[in-house]
Amino acid sequence: MKLSPSSLSHVLLCLLVSLLSGLNTSALASEPKKAEPVKEEKKFKYVEEEGETARGYTFKRVAKDPFEEPKPVAKEEPKPPAKPESKDSHAKDDGHGKPAEKKKDDGHGDGHDPKKEEKKKDDKKKDDGHGGGHGKETKKEPPTVSTLYTTDIIKLDGNNRPYTTISRSTKMADYYLCRDVVTTKYRTIVFNEMNTFADRMGLPRAKDKPCMVKIAKPNTKFPGAVYIEFYPDERAAVDCMYRGECGATRLVMLFPKDKTGKHSQDIYRSYVLTDEHKYQRGSYCVSPQGQLLGEKNCYVVLNPDWLFN
Repeated sequence: MKLSPSSLSHVLLCLLVSLLSGLNTSALASEPKKAEPVKEEKKFKYVEEEGETARGYTFKRVAKDPFEEPKPVAKEEPKPPAKPESKDSHAKDDGHGKPAEKKKDDGHGDGHDPKKEEKKKDDKKKDDGHGGGHGKETKKEPPTVSTLYTTDIIKLDGNNRPYTTISRSTKMADYYLCRDVVTTKYRTIVFNEMNTFADRMGLPRAKDKPCMVKIAKPNTKFPGAVYIEFYPDERAAVDCMYRGECGATRLVMLFPKDKTGKHSQDIYRSYVLTDEHKYQRGSYCVSPQGQLLGEKNCYVVLNPDWLFN
């Protein structure tokens, strides 16, 4: 059978298309498959505890990453102010064409102003703070440091009060922000211990913010006592700091063993946790090394011969 030229060209075109498609599929099939990226599983660190068992698994709390205390940066000493150039009212011509200043005559013919002379004498007679009248500036004394509390725990002055300004004040206490007062390491220790006791009592855990340093006022049971205080929620923080109604207490009193500060500066941690809805109150005493000494106030623990023990 003979084919016409048009049908022959159509058959050749179909063969060429099929051949090219076969080559493309073979080329794609020969290419190696790309390996899928391996997903790294995130590893968690868990708190050392028994945990709760449910559905055949043991559930534990994930431990927080440890905080590193920031290193202090040395402050640069301020540069002394530049001394102003002295202006001589009796200067003569310096040879550059500047005329010499004229002396003012006060009527005595000597060209001196008595008012300026008196002003200079008064400036020289300024007291330097010691009654010497030498005109020297008084030197600022360095701030005092607490003899009861060490700076690696909390930074207080000689009156056992923070160097920062008061944030809130009530009839019972003055409140300061923990920032720049309590070290990060000690704040983390107190926060973790407090929530451990809250779990034991079945109370809501404290939030890490806000954190306040509370100084008791003289009309309270423990005047001048230093506390670190957290709160379970925002409402409890407002009631305590603004209204003085601390129904949900999450605080620790820093209890120095030696009240004189002449010997050891060991600071015991006396915790108090309360809940006004569940009518619960718990007290715990922890040693400076982190050992639980008893479910009592640290004063009672450290004074076993006390009358009401």
